[in-house]
Amino acid sequence: MANLNRYKFTFGKKTLTLTTEHDNLFMEEIAKVATEKYEAIKEQMPGADDETIAILLAVNSLSTQLSREIEFDDKEQELDALRHQVVATKQEHSKIEDSL
Repeated sequence: MANLNRYKFTFGKKTLTLTTEHDNLFMEEIAKVATEKYEAIKEQMPGADDETIAILLAVNSLSTQLSREIEFDDKEQELDALRHQVVATKQEHSKIEDSL
């Protein structure tokens, strides 16, 4: 089992402690991004409570993650197609060389 790290940070008015495999430097960046996103949503929706902001932040994050996964899958398919082209080209060159 990996070493777990406990990291404490504040989201809105609530202090949270997370148990994670990531080090403090990584978690500081996560906390920074979460705070920036929290403040951006709070600015757009000043009447929203912390729970609503957290839900919106989570949905936005999931949307971004899904978009990136779709893009990654598309790139993997492109790469696979290119690999097949390379193999086909090598086989074609090999046939040409064999006939000479």
